[in-house]
Amino acid sequence: MIYLLLPLKLAFGMVFAIWMLWVFYAAVMRLKMVRDAGGLEGKPWVKAFGYFTLGVGLVLDFFVNLVAGTIVFCELPREWTLSTRLWRLSNAPPTWRQRWALAIRVALLDVVDPAGVHEG
Repeated sequence: MIYLLLPLKLAFGMVFAIWMLWVFYAAVMRLKMVRDAGGLEGKPWVKAFGYFTLGVGLVLDFFVNLVAGTIVFCELPREWTLSTRLWRLSNAPPTWRQRWALAIRVALLDVVDPAGVHEG
């Protein structure tokens, strides 16, 4: 009986990890905006927390790319991060991978990126 719930648990875990990656991405993009506006000057604790958040986010990005990215795009990763993979695939010739990567990038990453276009 426990084994019947394993795929459901794995799917939930993957969705949770992707959501957490987006939360970390949004936090880091906000910190980037504050840094670019000069708001981090003289605030060492905010910088320390920010760099820690960036580090955790990069580790999470690596593992989500390795597992979820491989499952979603049916290919082994060529890049270290999911962001870079999404950029490569969304700028590739038109295929189903290109359409999915572009949809994910536009819907989730471009909205939060201060530049308006997330370039991986």
